[in-house]
Amino acid sequence: MDKNKALKIFMVNFINSHDEDIYENLKNITKINIIENKNILFTEGQEAEYFYYIIDGNIKLSKITFQGKETIIRIVHNNEIFAEATLYGRKTYPVNAAAVNKTTLLAISIKGFQELCSKNNAFVLKLFITMSHQLRYLVDMINDLSSTDTTNRLLKYLYSLKEKKGSSVIKLPIPKRDLAMLLGAAPETISRLFTKLQNDGLIKINGKEITILEKDN
Repeated sequence: MDKNKALKIFMVNFINSHDEDIYENLKNITKINIIENKNILFTEGQEAEYFYYIIDGNIKLSKITFQGKETIIRIVHNNEIFAEATLYGRKTYPVNAAAVNKTTLLAISIKGFQELCSKNNAFVLKLFITMSHQLRYLVDMINDLSSTDTTNRLLKYLYSLKEKKGSSVIKLPIPKRDLAMLLGAAPETISRLFTKLQNDGLIKINGKEITILEKDN
């Protein structure tokens, strides 16, 4: 995919704008990044030059604990931005970022975007809305980890994928072991829960595809 097409996707789907002046400004501060499966985009503490918008694919954001264990913070999907915290004065990336699968990104210069925001309030408003949604996601995730059981956390995750795709037929964007880490469970627990949900008539598994069934089925 060339940069012009990626920019148009970003403008229409994220900014909701067809403004040619904005397009021309973005053209000068962006580039395309294609990250292969499992390759690292950046590491925690690395100097930040860009934040990113996902055109296609998925990115895993994680941190390494003092014990050397990886903790998944978030899985970023199509039409979402990440590393946007660097827009607000942070000089380094706060997490690690790696591709879950082959991922096409629009890399946006932090410095260039800050200058553009100073001239265009629409960008600033959009970022505030995005940040509030992502903050709510993190708060919900923390609440889920402390107040709901693993079955409900898994169902909530599957329904969120259904909502994003707009279809009852989905594919997991991440391996089950990463999903287990994201949900705070053991991999064998997640495997057993998938079997139980299918036996209970809540989902149907066909190879890599999962169909989310109506609850009254």
